[in-house]
Amino acid sequence: MKRTIFAVILAALACAPAMAQQKTVHFTTLDSCRLEAFYLAPSSGSYVFINAHGLGSDKNEWAPLQNKLKSLGYGYLSLDLRGHGKSTTCGGKKVAYMFFSEEDWNAASRDIEAAAAWVKKKGVSPERIIFCGASVGANLSLKAAAEGAIKPAAVVLLSPGLSYAGVKTADNFRAPRAFRILTVASRVDGYAWESSAALNRAAMAKGLPAYNLEGYGGHGVNMFKTPSLIPAILAWVEGK
Repeated sequence: MKRTIFAVILAALACAPAMAQQKTVHFTTLDSCRLEAFYLAPSSGSYVFINAHGLGSDKNEWAPLQNKLKSLGYGYLSLDLRGHGKSTTCGGKKVAYMFFSEEDWNAASRDIEAAAAWVKKKGVSPERIIFCGASVGANLSLKAAAEGAIKPAAVVLLSPGLSYAGVKTADNFRAPRAFRILTVASRVDGYAWESSAALNRAAMAKGLPAYNLEGYGGHGVNMFKTPSLIPAILAWVEGK
């Protein structure tokens, strides 16, 4: 009897679909920057988050969000922006964010555009892609959504600023766009809080569906320390 039960369990495990595993992937931008990222394929029909970190950070800061996304069947691609982490070459030359000009920072939105193109080649439609950025990564995510060929379903901006490192967000509301916008900021993070409110007003003035969510615990991904934030973000993404 015990052997029979054991055999049934083994058969069930053999038939069960394997849970997708995170992979380290590489791709190249149109201006020849080689980028490294963590990628997790989504369950069928689920959203894929393209995550862009803050200044001086790297893809590892997204671990709390990645863990939640994986548990719910979402996918993600968390990249090291050029000059950060293990994304250290452009055109075969070493690059480091500490030496970036404003022009260099603005060019980094191409990293997110390249990430979106890579994910699309994996069979994920733009309607299932979410751009998610923290701090300067938020500004770059909005810029990529506004200027890039691939329009995501939505953009999640954690602690955006009207200008970070010369990347200005208000420039991206000159014409209506076809994506929803969520801004998330903490009141104690004064500049991001005021910037979020201003961006929300600017988006709605251009006919974009925009919503402002209050976060707690500081700047960027530090707000994930509040357990309710990630579920609130995902509820907004799903339109709940």
